[in-house]
Amino acid sequence: MLLLMRTVLYFILSAFLLLPAACSKESKSTQQPTGKGGSMARFALAGNYLYVVNTTWLHVYDVSENGQPVIKNKVNAGWNIETIFAYDNKLFLGSSSALYIFSLNDPVTPVWESGVTHLRSCDPVVTQGNTAFVTLRGGSTCGGTTNALMVYDVTDIKAPALKASIPMKGPYGLGVQDSALYVCDGADGLTVFDIKSPHAPRKLQTIEGGDMYIDVIPYNGVLIAYVRNGVRFFDISKPQEPVLLSALMD
Repeated sequence: MLLLMRTVLYFILSAFLLLPAACSKESKSTQQPTGKGGSMARFALAGNYLYVVNTTWLHVYDVSENGQPVIKNKVNAGWNIETIFAYDNKLFLGSSSALYIFSLNDPVTPVWESGVTHLRSCDPVVTQGNTAFVTLRGGSTCGGTTNALMVYDVTDIKAPALKASIPMKGPYGLGVQDSALYVCDGADGLTVFDIKSPHAPRKLQTIEGGDMYIDVIPYNGVLIAYVRNGVRFFDISKPQEPVLLSALMD
């Protein structure tokens, strides 16, 4: 029962965090709002559209009518796609061997802009400004042996440039809030990086505690951390100094 409650809570939280984007139909902003989601998600919201990936296809749904999603398009996304992240009118797709970037200038028809290949492994991705952060995890069903945090300059969206590769133990999801980057390093804990110089992340600390950290979502001053046996909540009003608030554990 506790496992079921945890699973339900996790999906409720995910849905809640995505609501602001889905409800922003009347926004006067020229920039499409983007829903918050984890870096290991297979779906993302941007404006009135929901983007869902499977291993090879990117599905586009119009969600402007509450509760009535309408399929609008299906775009070939590549090979062995694992994750999707929406940011600044673009979609960043992580596959087991590459990072792909799609333009949302036409939100119904995402267009491939560029891509960079890497050693075969699992690779969640998040972005902030002109920097994309990608974790590679080997020794899993994704193949490969590389465990690292990769940093790309995406100023030229058509030619992403690798700026740093930082060894990790076995990273999963990651999240970014202002000058802090949070990387779930599996059983080794939650690692916090200073990214004031985004192309040269500096490790500040690793929060341990015996939990397998899988993914994180920074939201309204709180870091929601999905761990193997539940969910942990951290106060990140000081982004580089997370403080545990509470936990819901099995």
